[in-house]
Amino acid sequence: MANQTVIAVVLASTASFFWAANAIVGKMVVATLPAFTLSQFRWITAFLILLPFGLPKLLAQKNWFKANFWPLVGLSILSVTLYNTFQYWALEYTQPVNVGAFLAMLPVFIAIVSSIFGGAKQSLIQWITFLLAVFGALVVVTQGDWSVLRESGTGVGELLLVVAMLSWSFYTVLLKKLSPIGISSVALLTFFMGVGTLFIVPFWVFDMVREGAFIVPAKDQYWAVLFVALFPSLVSYFCWISAVNRSNATIAGLMITTAPLFNAILSMVVLNATISPIQWMGIALVSAGVAATLLLNKTASR
Repeated sequence: MANQTVIAVVLASTASFFWAANAIVGKMVVATLPAFTLSQFRWITAFLILLPFGLPKLLAQKNWFKANFWPLVGLSILSVTLYNTFQYWALEYTQPVNVGAFLAMLPVFIAIVSSIFGGAKQSLIQWITFLLAVFGALVVVTQGDWSVLRESGTGVGELLLVVAMLSWSFYTVLLKKLSPIGISSVALLTFFMGVGTLFIVPFWVFDMVREGAFIVPAKDQYWAVLFVALFPSLVSYFCWISAVNRSNATIAGLMITTAPLFNAILSMVVLNATISPIQWMGIALVSAGVAATLLLNKTASR
């Protein structure tokens, strides 16, 4: 059992690492490739890679997919179309370390949305841990200088990240209510990618209208598209599912708290970014707040 927990921690940490790397690569690319175009080609590439494996499983369970078609379309939009596209859009305005801080708070967003939709109510101490994580994220974003929040244009990227996190939170809560028990996770992912990619097309068209040209990745950007299609999209997903199956969602969720740490380290190594001491403190506060929230939730559920 202990060995399974260790393996689960490694797998969940691997997923978190590649999600952090997604923000780094995205930041490198969005300077020359518009965010919506990057999202479009990321997901169509990932979909084509997965299709040979997922289509047979999807067809084998087609009756369930037909019966739940429109709810599944909505989940596809929330997860693939909005969540990931808004993350890349946010990177046009903010830094990867900020993305990491918000990514680590996903369990907090999910817990709040779940409580609103009739899930477990949060205790006072849990609300305090929520606020600790939010305060830590604000420290990372502002670097301790609260006056920047009053500057024009400040917070655009962070607002887009809030929309992305809420989108994923609603997806998570609504997917649980759909109860896809016994349905192949590969089939589900294939459906979400295929439909979600179709709904990214209008965003891609907007990029082309804005730029006044037909936009596709240049040859020197193929590596970035392939990386984000393969590792954050597919490898991370299956590492995460395996981690949850080997242990539980709480253990896997705790590893999300490593996201801002990975983002900070990768930002320094790859982007030569400087992470200030006050930002490191904020990263610690986010991780502590989210970890405490998850542990409290686990205790309350017993």
